[in-house]
This record gives sequence, C-alpha cells and structure tokens, in this order.
Amino acid sequence: MWYAGCSAGLPHPVALTAAGDFSRSRVVGTLHKHLLEGTRRRESLAALTRVRPDLLAPFEAALIELGEETGRLEEIFKLLGDYFQAEYRMVLSIKRKMSYPMINALAAIFIAPFPILFFGNSALYLLTVAGGLVMAVSLGGTLLRSVARWYGGKREFVLARLCRALALAVEAGLPLDRVVDLGVKAADDPRLAAHVKGMTVRERGTQTLASTLGGPGILPHEVLAALRVADETGNYRDTMKRLATLYDGDYGR
Repeated sequence: MWYAGCSAGLPHPVALTAAGDFSRSRVVGTLHKHLLEGTRRRESLAALTRVRPDLLAPFEAALIELGEETGRLEEIFKLLGDYFQAEYRMVLSIKRKMSYPMINALAAIFIAPFPILFFGNSALYLLTVAGGLVMAVSLGGTLLRSVARWYGGKREFVLARLCRALALAVEAGLPLDRVVDLGVKAADDPRLAAHVKGMTVRERGTQTLASTLGGPGILPHEVLAALRVADETGNYRDTMKRLATLYDGDYGR
C-alpha cells in the first residue's frame, strides 16, 4: 500500500493512512502508528527508523534510508514488498516441513503419560497433558522463529542483500563510503561489519568496492570477481543484481 501511494505521488501520511490500521498484527500496527505519527511531524524516515530499531530489521531500515537519500523510495518499497512476500513463502515452507514432527510431538504428549491414566490417576494425567500442550504451544512458535531467522541468515541470502544494496546505492550516485556503509548494514553480517569497521572513511571512500570488501575469507571468489568487473565497467545493475538473483534462487522469486 505504501508503494502504491508513493507511485501515485501521495505524501507519506496520506499513503500510510490509506493503508489501514493493521490491528490484526501488533508489530506491524506499532510500526505503522510510529511512521504515521512521525511523518505527520515531518520527520525523516531515516530518523524514524533510528529511533525505533526494534521495529525494523537492519536490512529493511537500510533500504528505507537508502531510498530516502537517493529519491528512489518507490523502487525500494517494491523491493521490500517482494522481499516480504518471499519471506512469507519461506515461513509457509518451514511450517509444512515441520508439520509431521509437530503432529508426532502432539501425539506423544497424549500417549507418553498414558501409564498414569492406566493406574487410575486421571487428574494427574490431565495435568501432565495440559502442561505438555502449553510447552508445545509456547516452544513451537519460538522454534519456528529460530528456524526462520537461521534460514534468512544463510550465507547466500546475506550475499544477495549485499549485492542488491550495493547496486542500488552506486546507481543512485552516493559516495563510495556511504555505499559501503549502507551495503554492509543491509547485509546484516557480523563478520563483514567488523571487517569494514576497522577502515577509515577515507579508505572506504577512495578504494574500489572490491578492495574495501575483499578481506580474507569475507566474501567468496565469485562475489569479488563480480565486484571487480563492476568496478571496472561501472555496470553494477547487470553484474551485482544478477548475482543477487542467483543467490536468492527460489527464495527471491
């Protein structure tokens, strides 16, 4: 809805108001309210994302900040919409794969304490089953979120986010030090962040991207090769975005 409003040229408060209240989702509703109130006060999106970092993943905040800086929010919103759709498909896939073991676990909750019922202690049996069900419900969601977080943090998806963010930032004409900062923030990878953190702004702004990001063991050879080609030709769209699509695979589509 935000992408549609941006495409129509609507101001952020108008587009966010038209999107609805999102009362069915507490997290999205809180984010929507925060953005709506902030844009009505004419605060920048970058400032709003920094105030509440708990409401957005680093990748999401970095892309919104990038879109605002470069005037390409429409493209960013479309990219984020596609990303969330792919993430939703990923979660559905994980749920399908976990359905069989979860059904077995629920059956075990009823079957395992059956000897208690056999000896006539029905109250203890019901109490044991109720406790098992509570644990299954509470831990099941935690397990699902952990698996989804692990899956989204796989190496190929980190590299895909890095490649896409670098391509967008370079095409927008940002200085190289800012390109590196936003790309690393979007990738959300601790090793890459630690590698870049040790460099000065001058180093990040004067070296090629391949030199800046080419630490030992930081990026695979194919990414460094693509970066060298992009640095020499200036064609980041065809080089980095296609590489990102290859890394995304079915997740990206």
